[in-house]
Amino acid sequence: MLSVNEKFRIDYYRLQVGAWRILGALDLSNGNYLGWAMFLNFFVSMLVPLLLLSLFSFETPLENITNFSLTITSLSTILKFGMYVLKLFKLTEMRQVIAQLDSRVSGEEQVRYHRQMAKHLQRLSRIFLVTYLTVMVNTAGSFLFRSERSLPFPLWFPFDWRHSTVAYVAVVLFQEVGIFCQILQNFVDDSFPPLALYLIAEQCHLLIMRISCIGYGPATQRANEKELVDCINDQNDLYSLLELTRSLISGPMMIQFIVIAVNIALTMFGLVSYVDTVQDRVYYVTFLWGITLQTYPLCYYGTMVADSFASLHYAVFCSNWTVQSSSYRSNMLIMAERTKRRQQLLAGAIFPIHISTFAVICKGAYSFFTIMHDRVDNEK
Repeated sequence: MLSVNEKFRIDYYRLQVGAWRILGALDLSNGNYLGWAMFLNFFVSMLVPLLLLSLFSFETPLENITNFSLTITSLSTILKFGMYVLKLFKLTEMRQVIAQLDSRVSGEEQVRYHRQMAKHLQRLSRIFLVTYLTVMVNTAGSFLFRSERSLPFPLWFPFDWRHSTVAYVAVVLFQEVGIFCQILQNFVDDSFPPLALYLIAEQCHLLIMRISCIGYGPATQRANEKELVDCINDQNDLYSLLELTRSLISGPMMIQFIVIAVNIALTMFGLVSYVDTVQDRVYYVTFLWGITLQTYPLCYYGTMVADSFASLHYAVFCSNWTVQSSSYRSNMLIMAERTKRRQQLLAGAIFPIHISTFAVICKGAYSFFTIMHDRVDNEK
């Protein structure tokens, strides 16, 4: 029979760490600036200046919209990836804190709840992976169905690739590698924060379960005092995990919130106003789903974290504290006072990571969409 610690020896971020390893982020974070990691990221970064040189230089509005959307997406992706690289060393400390919290899981009810949490985390990772793989396939392969020679996405090159097979193959390979790396970067940048927040919220709920049942079993008052002290240590671990997560995701999420409203508006505008083929419609719908997935789960689980920490205060008084020792009641009151502080996650110390922020993003996207639509109507 496996012990609790052996059962819960889970790498919750296995897919994300694997993606960071492929992209060379772990090597760069450890100070290894030579070899494959440096070459790959330099190669992918070359997409940005080429996209910037291509801005508004195409004949059709749809190509210009696609190019502008890809430009701001690529730029934000590279910036977010760089921010993660600078702080990925904190991932080891986060794993240690999570392992400590997992070791405290006991009892049939907590074990069952923890198992459900682990399954949901794996399911959430797979949803992100499948979504981004779908976006990658649509982006990388949609150009194959066009009647004339074209590229996966509109981009300027200083040579004629339309009439040279060698140049065309080289350009397509360059774009395909760039698409793979950038979508892999997007996958890991966008899936890690909601997974981390969901894990914090559920670990907080497990702590609530442990606190609430103190004093109702056959344990002695001394044993209950020890259990409360252990729960206070769990509370400290949770605050530490929350702070580590905040320091890791705050900067990238600020960039994401700024870019996402513009991207949703551009995608909807292109889809409604200019798309006229099935292939382009599938691409734009998939892309819209992908950028929505960047933000909604994050905001939802950010709200879940705030609610879970707010529930800690009530859980303290759900324990059978009235018949406990004065030492227990003193520690309980200290813990209760600490739980009064609202745990509000902020992106860049500005934007709350909360479902209300997602509503604001959607309103901003609608406003930007309306401005573009009105301007086109006036020009006609």
